[in-house]
This record gives sequence, structure tokens and C-alpha cells, in this order.
Amino acid sequence: MAASAVRWSCVRCRVSAGRIDGERVALPATWTRAEEGTLCLSCSRALAADAAIESAPDESSREDLTRIRRTALIEFEISRSPDAPNRTIAQACRTSTGAVAAIREAAIEPAAGAPERRRRDSH
Repeated sequence: MAASAVRWSCVRCRVSAGRIDGERVALPATWTRAEEGTLCLSCSRALAADAAIESAPDESSREDLTRIRRTALIEFEISRSPDAPNRTIAQACRTSTGAVAAIREAAIEPAAGAPERRRRDSH
């Protein structure tokens, strides 16, 4: 059985979730537990974007940082809900379905492309 609490609070933004009647409730499905503590979905997304920005090269332009942030958010959402349609992920990330499809395709291509090359090389 999952742990429960009367109220869950995000360690980053301090938003809380719980039942109005004060009954114990399981951790909300979109929340996560991390080293920092319990995080709401919004803060989990923000941390994924922040980590990507921090790892960007120092000479990155504003446009580069925007692209890096968007990519990190899309990758986060794909990893969180791999079966979610591109449209759902695009709405969550406030981007286009084309951007989601491109990132999803790029993640699939290296794994799928390797066997193709081996088969072609063996002929």
C-alpha cells in the first residue's frame, strides 16, 4: 500500500494537496518523491528544465537556452507518460505537436537505426 498523509506539501513551492475532509490520501499521481522531498508536477518540470539550462554551454545564446529548456520539458513529459499522445504532451509543455514528434523521433532513431545499419553492413 502506498504511503498516505493528511496533506502533501511540495518542498519547492509549498503548494499542498489533500482532502477537504482531512482524511488521509495517497501521494497525488502526478507528484514525485525526490532527494529534495516531495515535489508537485509543476516543480518537477521546472527542475528538469533548470538542470538542462545549467548543463548548457556558457556561450549558449538566448535562443539556444530556450530550445534546450523546451527539449528538456518535452523529454521530461515523454519519460513521465510515454504513452501520452504528442498533442497532450505539447499542451502540457506549451509547444507544438511537431516539436514533440521530432524529439520523440530523435529519441527512437538511435536505437532503431543501429540494427538497420548492421543489416545493411552485413550484405
